[in-house]
Amino acid sequence: MLADIVLPGRRFQVFTYQVPPHLLSQIHVGSPVTVPLGATVVPGLVVSVFEQQPESSPQERFHHTSLRAILAVETESDQAPLGHNLFQLVEKISAYYLVPLSACLRLIVPPHVVKVIRRVFLTEEGRAALVNRSLSDNVQAVLRKLERAPKGLLRSSLTHVIQNASATLTSIKKKGWIVERTMVPSSSHTRNQGSASRPGKEPSPPVLWDLLDQQDESALAPLAEQLSFVNGESRLWNTITDALKAGGFQETTVVSAESLRQNLLLKTIQAICKQGKQGIVLVPEVHQAETLGGHLRKVWNDQVEIYHGHLSSGDRSARWERIRQGKDMIVVGTRSALFLPLPDVGLVWVEQEEDSSYKDEHLPYYHARDVARMRGEVDGALVVYGTTRPSLETYTRFRGQIAFSTESSGSPVPSMEMVDLGALPLGTTLSPILLAGMTHALDAGQQVILLLNRKGFSRALICRDCGQAPNCMKCGVTLKLFHRPTRLVCSYCERSQSAPEVCPACQGTIFRFSGMGTQRLEEELAGLFPSCSIARFDRENVKTAGEATRILQRFRHKEIQVLLGTEFLLHQSAPPTAKLIAFPQADLGLHIPDFRSAERTFHMLSKAVALAQDNHQPGQVILQTRMPTHHVLKAIHQHEPCVFYEQERELREALGYPPATHLILLVVMGAQAGRVQRVVDFLGQQLAGCGLVGASLSEGRGTLRLPMVLGPMTSKKPGGLKKNRTLFLIKTADLQDTQRHFREIQREFKRQFAKEAVIGEINVDPIEIQ
Repeated sequence: MLADIVLPGRRFQVFTYQVPPHLLSQIHVGSPVTVPLGATVVPGLVVSVFEQQPESSPQERFHHTSLRAILAVETESDQAPLGHNLFQLVEKISAYYLVPLSACLRLIVPPHVVKVIRRVFLTEEGRAALVNRSLSDNVQAVLRKLERAPKGLLRSSLTHVIQNASATLTSIKKKGWIVERTMVPSSSHTRNQGSASRPGKEPSPPVLWDLLDQQDESALAPLAEQLSFVNGESRLWNTITDALKAGGFQETTVVSAESLRQNLLLKTIQAICKQGKQGIVLVPEVHQAETLGGHLRKVWNDQVEIYHGHLSSGDRSARWERIRQGKDMIVVGTRSALFLPLPDVGLVWVEQEEDSSYKDEHLPYYHARDVARMRGEVDGALVVYGTTRPSLETYTRFRGQIAFSTESSGSPVPSMEMVDLGALPLGTTLSPILLAGMTHALDAGQQVILLLNRKGFSRALICRDCGQAPNCMKCGVTLKLFHRPTRLVCSYCERSQSAPEVCPACQGTIFRFSGMGTQRLEEELAGLFPSCSIARFDRENVKTAGEATRILQRFRHKEIQVLLGTEFLLHQSAPPTAKLIAFPQADLGLHIPDFRSAERTFHMLSKAVALAQDNHQPGQVILQTRMPTHHVLKAIHQHEPCVFYEQERELREALGYPPATHLILLVVMGAQAGRVQRVVDFLGQQLAGCGLVGASLSEGRGTLRLPMVLGPMTSKKPGGLKKNRTLFLIKTADLQDTQRHFREIQREFKRQFAKEAVIGEINVDPIEIQ
């Protein structure tokens, strides 16, 4: 009997092992097992079990007899094989993202910590050598000791018997007189039983209270009554209850302030727990999982588990086992929590669904928002997408259900002022209006936050005579200028070099700066406000979590009057607030050559505007821009999110970009340019035969007749990988039909280029196109 095993670290191959006779009755599809891999032992998951076919040739006979055997299988009652729902989930992921099933199966492999021992045994050849050969004292001592140990000995127990033991053992092992075998100790089968259960008293019944005011006794009132008075948004709770009553797979969205979403989340958890079901709550970042999980534990005690990739191997394994045994009602985690073996999922809540962190950067390149929907389908669960400002994809899908209000951001509505830099002298960094606002706030003892989403001193150092700027020799991109110390740094590989005194192209000695970064703005602020304490919060200045905490604490204690930051500041667990929030270049993100640049800028500005408050009183926001009529800035300035969503949706539809279409990024990589080019030519011909053209996408509207296959395009990925890399970008209004074409292309590619040292990767619905 043979079994196919998928291993966590191997994306493309399913390994075949022999099933020992004593394990035949214990092996099933989904069984977690321990198998040898090279010189190590790793955990795996059984994906198929099949009979060994009669060998038709000596080569096949040799292949089957050389297969290694499964070492152990988890056999305890609480270690039953994984449920079929997880296998259905990875099959959906494989079909949707056009990747091998094995690349998806690794997502559900148990994260067990395998404890193994390696023992040395005497072979029959070794016994014969003891009788028939004249051996050295060292060799004879080892063989005699092993002869008296039929169960073998640890290698360490032999090292003190002789001198130079390592060389001696290696020598007699090559002669076949001894053999080393990897074994799983019997105690390892119960390795996680103690750690999977938390010590202490039994979980007490949950006490329901408002997450945002844990000490208020009024919070113990029925939560449904409270919700009806929060911003008048009981409509959202009615939508959720209707979905719960309908049962089975349902989808809805909650677009509201974070405080209301947390109350709705709490009430929804209570409802699904009453049904005897479990819930998964997804958040984009690890620190958010720890924070939200801590809040929910105050309500549900030990029935809440936190799961993410930053846990140690042992801790992650213990929590995985506890979840599998059904001891937790709610799991809060990052995207990997979607693949946990909860027995009966009734809720999948995706918090901040618009966050790009939900897109995995490795095969199978899945997006957690889409996989959450798949998990809801296979488990018959309610899927909720929570956000303050939804992604354009979610807005389009739930357009009829979403209603924005001025209170939906959850913060006091600040006063807005927009400054047109185009009407000011060229080179103006801080307008008179912004300087006056800062002066007024600082004189009143208040604080200021300035957000400029570009670190460093300048975007580039440009020669005045020839216009050339130094590029990274490895990555080919323009180097950024940094000060203190003065240096040029590559944004991709982070290699740095000293700034040149003369231009290497024309020997010119005069340089000019292109654009402004946070370092340059910090110097200008220090000259304008010499008596104020100014701090810079960007990834170049804040290297660790401790440094971030210290700067934010100093700002909250008003030891810092002006805080200058990038978008990195908004990603902190609790961003600081200030009376004045200003954007010296509010349109900076709109110039990035990416069709999503407007949406990213809108989300960044929306988060920052919510910080304009002082003791819950509305503050002031000043937007400096050269594009005051752009729909992103108009939506922010007028507090009208629909202005952005409707105009951006129409623009994407006209150009054939998501959500009007789906994108598929096809990447071809290889060390040899000629081989890569042959594959690129093949793919170009195949894609031309797919018939991808612009098509009518909605009633009354359609795309411009633009090419739906873009490429081939030469590309370099951040990090300066020394590979030839070519891209195709495919836009399709009929994803299922295009997926069918791609499966045919994959089969033909495998037939023609199976032995070529060229890698072809497919990324469905990519976020980054590079």
